Amino acid sequence: MTEADRTGDRIERTIEVQGIATHLFEAGPPTAPPLLYLHGTHLGNLWLDYHRLLAQRFHLFAPDIPGFGLSERPDWMHDMSDYVLYFRDLMAALGLERAALVGHSLGGWMAAEIAVWYPERVSRLVLSNAAGLRVKGVPIADIFALSPQQLLETCFENLMAAAPLIPREINTDYFVRLYAERTALAALAWNPHYDPKLALRLQRLSCPTLIVWGARDRLIPPAYGQEWQRLIPGAQLIMLEGTGHMPMFEQAQQWAAHISSFLAEPRQ
Repeated sequence: MTEADRTGDRIERTIEVQGIATHLFEAGPPTAPPLLYLHGTHLGNLWLDYHRLLAQRFHLFAPDIPGFGLSERPDWMHDMSDYVLYFRDLMAALGLERAALVGHSLGGWMAAEIAVWYPERVSRLVLSNAAGLRVKGVPIADIFALSPQQLLETCFENLMAAAPLIPREINTDYFVRLYAERTALAALAWNPHYDPKLALRLQRLSCPTLIVWGARDRLIPPAYGQEWQRLIPGAQLIMLEGTGHMPMFEQAQQWAAHISSFLAEPRQ
């Protein structure tokens, strides 16, 4: 583990897991309930308002998923099972015997897989605009066919909210990083773009689950939020109006408030 870098309201550090130097942010009271946040595609190495809001009530861990942000993906890491085992070991390395999992988009898919395979490690589950399922007759957008500009236009209702994702300079390093992240995504979601077995496995989930979705999501349409709710026993669904695939950027206060309230509820 490298020495932690304390910057303002968070700690930034690198921890080695399965030989992978994993970059992460950590924030919030150490005595607060632990929360592992898994980001979506191209959303690694970010520390924004929605992270700060979650860290007000929880001990937040926000790693860069291998292949994204500052965490490199090794050649042997090709499918979802590799990532699930990696996150099991990451939680152990962080001392998280049991934690709430919050995942967005690709990170939501991963969070659901972790909860299926290691239910004893997950106290509560939140899926926001999550990938991982197929709804017949409702295609998702082909992210591999979209340019970076088209992807932003698809994901955001308000492009001003996308400002943190606009690179300061579009140069060779930018395109190398973009290619590496799309390669990592292709290893997981090229064909098929979902886990054909996940739908049946979700019936095994027993942890309280919240689904949060942007009602105008053009990347993964709202029908997928409804499908997650249908498949997970007892799951709740909150549909946020006026936002799409990136509600935590466009409605950070509302998005974080719904999640924080759900995570703080006493279990029935």
